[in-house]
Amino acid sequence: MKSRGLAVVGTASSVGKTFLTAILLYHFRRRGYRATPFKVQNMSLNSYPALDGGEIALAQAMQAYVAGAELSSCINPVLLKPVGRYTEVIVRGKPIGILRFGEYWRSLKPLAWRAALECFDELSSRYDIVVVEGAGCVAEPNFVESDIANLRIAVEKNLPAILVADIERGGAFASIVGCLEILPPSMRERIKGFVINRFRGSIEILEPALRWLESRTGLPVLGVAPYVESARLWPEDSMNLEPFGEGSIDVALIAYPTAANLNDLEPLRYEDVTLRIVRSPKSLGDPDIVILPGARSVVSAIEFLRKTGLDKALEKVVGSSLVLGICGGHEILGKRISDPHGFECGSPTHVEGLNMMDYEIVIEKDKVVAHTIIESVIEGIGRVRGYEIHRGRTIYGRVTPFGIVVERNTRANRDLDGSVDETRGIYTTFLHDVLWNDSFRCFIFERALRRIRGKRASCRRGLDKIEKLVEAVDRIYRELEGYIDFDRIERIVDL
Repeated sequence: MKSRGLAVVGTASSVGKTFLTAILLYHFRRRGYRATPFKVQNMSLNSYPALDGGEIALAQAMQAYVAGAELSSCINPVLLKPVGRYTEVIVRGKPIGILRFGEYWRSLKPLAWRAALECFDELSSRYDIVVVEGAGCVAEPNFVESDIANLRIAVEKNLPAILVADIERGGAFASIVGCLEILPPSMRERIKGFVINRFRGSIEILEPALRWLESRTGLPVLGVAPYVESARLWPEDSMNLEPFGEGSIDVALIAYPTAANLNDLEPLRYEDVTLRIVRSPKSLGDPDIVILPGARSVVSAIEFLRKTGLDKALEKVVGSSLVLGICGGHEILGKRISDPHGFECGSPTHVEGLNMMDYEIVIEKDKVVAHTIIESVIEGIGRVRGYEIHRGRTIYGRVTPFGIVVERNTRANRDLDGSVDETRGIYTTFLHDVLWNDSFRCFIFERALRRIRGKRASCRRGLDKIEKLVEAVDRIYRELEGYIDFDRIERIVDL
């Protein structure tokens, strides 16, 4: 069968492109097609290891799991990880530089576009359908002609496209018409219909506007998706971060501005917790558990903690609250961070950590990007699985490591990982997804929390990350079946 493709673009950021792309991929999978996600360029701090050792955006990894597709670096050929004035540029899974955004635009974008074309062709040869997700607004007049992240690939590969608008934020119809007016003819003719997202209320009230839009543009409305309370998939970036839960265990998440890989928190949604977002000492309170998550820039995170006074507030709760540091959080809790090559801030940097654990971190040139298994030193935990994305190497002082790396899919070694201070209740690891491991999560809730806080807590067992993701997507899909014309979309794709 000849490969087909479909582009999903939006009138703005956060209108539901990632969400709709995942739903369409799930629909095609249910119909028996081999489908894969594809996003030419994503700007996100949340990333994930592909099976080939490359680094891709977390959102595309999520979509691949939903579609049952391979976790290949090609599904997100260009990943931009911004920090301040600088951006780490990752092409086909490999970091190629840390540049000011203007430098990327001038010097590396042609390379990025070539990689995108190569990757699209590779995916087209292996899948029936490539569902392309755009980025941001499809029609920014200052660079629409040179924008590689949206409809350029649709023009190059002759793909139909759907334009998504979010009616909840207002101005959806004006945004759709405005985008069509701005797009050059070669891109405008790729648009084959619209999806209105997050509608609340009676569809009868909206119907005159829908008829007007179809008459004004000559294009069909392919669906009006209702606001779905459960429509929350893996978080794409820290802007998606919200408190959740009403349980008995008080969990405080330290939300520095460069917080990353916040999908680490997902398993807590199934436990008896209340997760709070903490950005100031006043809001820290007296939590049962404090989590320091990953950070794209550990140096910036430490500066934030010191500027706000959260560093002193954290010192006061050590010993009475359980403290968990994941990846960047592990680095922050050490004595010192040295970045001799300038990967953190664009120039060589040395900064003092929070000095709660006796180790130092050196930021090295080679980045560890891997699916990893660690044998924990803590009795009863055993082996835990997850993934690593970091340049930091731990130089240990007088501290017990959390465990030893026994398997990586990209490199073989016996590195030590993380740290443990059971007396003060501090646990750290480079391993993302560590909380999806029943043995570790239940240790935290059942044993460590009882020892530190005298608090008894139950723990659910048998949680599976991919199973829970697909369950969520299936639930959303069934809610949307009567509102989105999937059959008509199939005809647009020419299936």
